[in-house]
Amino acid sequence: MDKITGLEKYKRLVLLAGLASVGTAIIFVVVKFGVWMVSGSSVIFASLTDSIFDCLASLVNLLALKFSLTPPDNEHRFGHYKTQALASLAQSAFIGGSASILISEGLYKFFSPQPLKSIDLAIYVSVFSTLFTVLLILFQGYVYRLTKSEAISADRLHYTADVMLNISVIISLYLSYMGYLWADGLFAALIGLFILKGAYDIGMNAVQILLDHSLDSKDISKIITIIVNEPGITSIHDLKTHHAGPMVFIQGHIVMDGRLDLVTCHNIINNVEHNLREVFVNAEIILHMEPDEKKTYDEVEFKDTSFPGGNA
Repeated sequence: MDKITGLEKYKRLVLLAGLASVGTAIIFVVVKFGVWMVSGSSVIFASLTDSIFDCLASLVNLLALKFSLTPPDNEHRFGHYKTQALASLAQSAFIGGSASILISEGLYKFFSPQPLKSIDLAIYVSVFSTLFTVLLILFQGYVYRLTKSEAISADRLHYTADVMLNISVIISLYLSYMGYLWADGLFAALIGLFILKGAYDIGMNAVQILLDHSLDSKDISKIITIIVNEPGITSIHDLKTHHAGPMVFIQGHIVMDGRLDLVTCHNIINNVEHNLREVFVNAEIILHMEPDEKKTYDEVEFKDTSFPGGNA
């Protein structure tokens, strides 16, 4: 798969996943609102509130995905891919807000429990929501495995939390049906705390991407292995990596025999770039050539501590 084909497939998959997320959220909002009006359940209200924030977050996510896939321009030569991380950050704020409302509502209902109506209908809707959400998560997981999109990953994380939420809602409704009215408020508050933790994780991951966090040690190891295994290359230093959307950015200093002619060095670097793109299809690569002499090593200052040994 070449770079153009890879980016086209990436765009198609992430936008499809974004549309599926928005559609699912809208269906849940409509259905849960109707059930909450009938039952008055606190956990159904909690679930409804979460779905409303899911819908808003998914809409923001979809718009950010579309914008992030616009081609690079004169003002944004590296592209707009970090918009996805900004969307994830916005999602964490949405989800954190919904969690706060759930906790507040849950505590109120825990200390002031009230009998519920139409509990059987609320349980049926919760089971339906759980099964439908699992299907969405499976599709998002498929898209994430192919694209590694941080926006899809964030969306998938909070829908995974929704599955836990719906299961908790079912348990709570059953306990309320058995006469334990306090369970409705208690589970709503616990669900809120669980969602709040998910919001924190999403936000921290987005911040790391915006700060150009290095690739993980496994990927860095692959990069170094590909480079040093190329005949004619002595070593590498000042390796720097990060990613944004589908793009991986790799730069470093390649040490080579200073007696080699320019054309030979150029061909060696071309081979390295080709081999790197076999693993990292959508990679932007900048490799600086240096001669294998004492002065080169005296000027090495940067060490990539994310790689075991820290000598990259």
